[in-house]
Amino acid sequence: MANVIEERSTIDAMSAAPRRIPLEISEHFFRLTTESLRLHANETMQFQTLDSLLDRRIFCDAAAVDQQAETIREHLSTVPTGGDIQISVNIAEASADNLAALKRQLDEMLGRSLTLADTISVALFNYVVGQKAAGILQRLWSRDAATEAESSASGGNVVRLRATSIQNGAVAVR
Repeated sequence: MANVIEERSTIDAMSAAPRRIPLEISEHFFRLTTESLRLHANETMQFQTLDSLLDRRIFCDAAAVDQQAETIREHLSTVPTGGDIQISVNIAEASADNLAALKRQLDEMLGRSLTLADTISVALFNYVVGQKAAGILQRLWSRDAATEAESSASGGNVVRLRATSIQNGAVAVR
């Protein structure tokens, strides 16, 4: 983590202008960024940049992280942030306050001060988990529709379960 160019205190007092933040990240964190970009590009059917993903989807709202503290700790342990790969992100004025709020929320949730890179990693992880869960739900709903059609054809001997939500890896059904 020593390789991460630190912005701990300055994120809370960012200026009004967009800010370019250089980071030295691990290969695992790099792969998380590219997977996030792939998912977002497929969702929008447009090429994306990390800056646009962070501004439009991650930091556009002061949304809470949908993961439990232990899940976040495991993520940060599995996907270290510091490394040899150099990238930079531009955080727009509108996103700076939300990024600072997210960092404070995570600091409080985890009981320690995260780096800016850690905060971005958790936000991207949360995005990927949400996108993957949405894909799983979509497949379940598609299968549910197919099962319903099959049930009608089989005389109604099939019990249908409907997936209603996925949170922290658990699927709720009715």
